[in-house]
Amino acid sequence: MLKQFYENMKSALEAQYKERPRALLPINIQLASTLLDVYREDAKVVWASFYSFPMELLAAFDVAPFDYEIATNLLPMMDADGCVNIMSKAEEEGYSTDLCSFHRLAMGCQMLGYMPKAELLLSSSYFCDGKAKLNQVIANYHGREAITLDVPNRIDKESIAYVSRQLQGIAGRLEKVAGHKLDHDRLRECIRAFNRAKNAYGRLAEVQKIKPFPWNGAVAVNMSIFGNLMAGKQIQERLYQDLVDECSAKLAGGRLTPEKYRVLWLAWFPEQPTNINEIFKKSGVSIVMGELERIFWDEIDEKNPWEGMALWCLKNPYVGPIEQRMAGIIQMVDEYDVDGVIHFSADACRHSCAAHRMIADELQKKNIPFIVLEGDMSDKRKYSEERSRLLLESFVDVMSGRKKEIKYSRLAGN
Repeated sequence: MLKQFYENMKSALEAQYKERPRALLPINIQLASTLLDVYREDAKVVWASFYSFPMELLAAFDVAPFDYEIATNLLPMMDADGCVNIMSKAEEEGYSTDLCSFHRLAMGCQMLGYMPKAELLLSSSYFCDGKAKLNQVIANYHGREAITLDVPNRIDKESIAYVSRQLQGIAGRLEKVAGHKLDHDRLRECIRAFNRAKNAYGRLAEVQKIKPFPWNGAVAVNMSIFGNLMAGKQIQERLYQDLVDECSAKLAGGRLTPEKYRVLWLAWFPEQPTNINEIFKKSGVSIVMGELERIFWDEIDEKNPWEGMALWCLKNPYVGPIEQRMAGIIQMVDEYDVDGVIHFSADACRHSCAAHRMIADELQKKNIPFIVLEGDMSDKRKYSEERSRLLLESFVDVMSGRKKEIKYSRLAGN
């Protein structure tokens, strides 16, 4: 079922690109192709979190990466009702509705036999504790090993060395799966590709500061989650640069949607169909930056890749004290000149929503409007269109009032 879905997805995207080339389509085609690769009979499949694992390490091996959260949660975009039925399968077996819908949907797909084989399952201790647990459960189905990369809540010599040693140990496991030793020259090539892609991604982030915003912010948020699947591959830099070129052409040609309000989006953007984009379009709201789009990492020294990959993990916004996350939020508020901040919150996602109060207090000091938009990533039963409409329309009114206050204050010379 999943394989057929990805085949249809790839074919449809290729047809769209042929009819009307757009820079985002090849990125989505790459996603579909990656997910299809795991169904090859000769594939050596490693399940990993695309968004929280140094994928450039996997790129150095002959393995096919698979992320069940991203893979199964493409389905709600096309069939939200069908996904409820799949989640119900997991719920009937004792997986509570309090669990993340990403995981209930993935577990339902596992029970129905939709998932590919797994040779090794990798996850991380940050972003999602639930995924590390579910990895262990699913590993039992496949009779394989589940490894959690443990990333401490501090950055010092000891923590860098600790994460580096784990990554080297994981490389040893990957050697067994791939059937060959790690080629260190190939790893250095992957690191160089990673660094070049970072620079292209940085150029895209600079374009996003321009007013009006030159492309779809909701898409940008989601791309920041799954785009890391290409880390370490030559194609990543080119695809990001194509986006930069397309945005630049739009700006030069003046083909832009009028923009009244600029918002920063925190945490995730739902995969299931919602009325969020419709409300934003009607109100002239642009999502100009997403929390996980920010470049928080440095270039990796190809001569010391283990430490560089460890630092990429340790500097993630969802690792360490709340001050690390808050510093990134305030940086984006200032750099992107936003009129408000929206935090999309799913109850099960403790890593993201435990800090609501502190984020609100910090933004209040800067007179930046902030709301928590409760919902769910994939479960239509936990998303209210009417409640979202009322919240978002009220939030637009608050942003409008703030802009008027700023205007009057400037006219008064304050």
